Amino acid sequence: MSRSSRAADPDRLPAGKMLAWAGAGMSAAANFILLGYFSIYATDTLGISAAVVGVIILISSFANVASGLVGAWIIDRSPETRWGKARPYEFAVIGIWFATWALFSTPAALDQVGRMVWLFVTYILINVVFDTLLRANDTLYLARAFANRRVYAKVVTRAGIFTTLTGIVLSISLPIALNWAGKAPERWSMVILAFAIPLTILGMTRFMFVKEEFKGADAGEPPIKMRDLLAVLGTSKWVWLLAGTALLSSGINGANMISYYFRYVVGNLALQGALAAVGVILLPLVLIFPRLMRRFALSQILITGCAIGFLGTIFYFFANGNLVMVLIGSILGGFAALPLAYLINVMVLDVCNFNEWRGKRRLESTMGAVVGVSGRIGIGLAGLLVGLVLSMAGYDGTVDTQAPAALGAINLLFAGVPAVVFLGIIPIFDLFSGYDSSN
Repeated sequence: MSRSSRAADPDRLPAGKMLAWAGAGMSAAANFILLGYFSIYATDTLGISAAVVGVIILISSFANVASGLVGAWIIDRSPETRWGKARPYEFAVIGIWFATWALFSTPAALDQVGRMVWLFVTYILINVVFDTLLRANDTLYLARAFANRRVYAKVVTRAGIFTTLTGIVLSISLPIALNWAGKAPERWSMVILAFAIPLTILGMTRFMFVKEEFKGADAGEPPIKMRDLLAVLGTSKWVWLLAGTALLSSGINGANMISYYFRYVVGNLALQGALAAVGVILLPLVLIFPRLMRRFALSQILITGCAIGFLGTIFYFFANGNLVMVLIGSILGGFAALPLAYLINVMVLDVCNFNEWRGKRRLESTMGAVVGVSGRIGIGLAGLLVGLVLSMAGYDGTVDTQAPAALGAINLLFAGVPAVVFLGIIPIFDLFSGYDSSN
């Protein structure tokens, strides 16, 4: 194909634009991984009860329900600016990373109640305020920055390669750094700051270099009214099916038992980085998603991945700290995690196209927010479950060796939560397959 033909190709994705777009995802993925250590930081470094931590996560998640819908409402109603409609909200990246550093820099002078309040406020700022705005703008920004569905898939999968690489690097380096930090609060603060500064800069590349070029069918339409929102949410079961998927799939990350598992069952938190090898093995799979979409419905790809992921949890159940079995389980689980991470946004935009086809407003931000908010609820419920189970099992974060009951609870949660998630998602996408096959 000649250079002029490539330039005129509606499915073309310039490498520079893709890389700039990837920066925000890389930063967000890094923040997500880092926040996964919030629970063990609070219990082991600050001495906060696991049940209290679970309650903080749950309250944040339910507060995110309201803030997520409000944030989407704000963005869908936002006026056009010289930067566009969704793009200005990228400044939330700066707020996310500053609040993250503050979260892991709890002042030593605070008493136990003061520490709980500090953790609650900073965790709310991250998840309910800044992350809400960034997530709510994502779907609309994607639709306005790129031309069509096939390009969307290219963007999320190819940028996903760099996101996965970032996750691999962080998954190797962060456990090593935190193992050095141990349970010393000042060292935790130093480690987080060292990551936060470059990742803030990386997270702003999308704002700096990716313009909103495609206004969409809603451009020039009157501002979104509440009746537009209710007309779509009340009559589209498809977005609620995606929301149910997000609620379940986020349970794995919400439970986040891997750090507990490696610290107390394996016996070395730094070895958690060994699982980063899974990302290297699975990374080429991201490249074939657009081709698979030509032959299979997205729902079929996701069902197959979840079935393989469930097989991986069987290895978790019997691993008992064996790194080889944990690694095999992680490889199988990754077959489910990759399509869940990178193809859901494409399905959300399919629902927006369906809304438009029915003569209703597209509501990209609102559709994305419904799915995102459901994920936050899943994180909160899983966090509460973990906190309650660990507390009932006698978990004590101030000691270096846990009682047998606590170790049993860690093992059960580590394997059981993903098993329930994968089994729960399969019937949801089986329902979705009738709609998906028509797109």
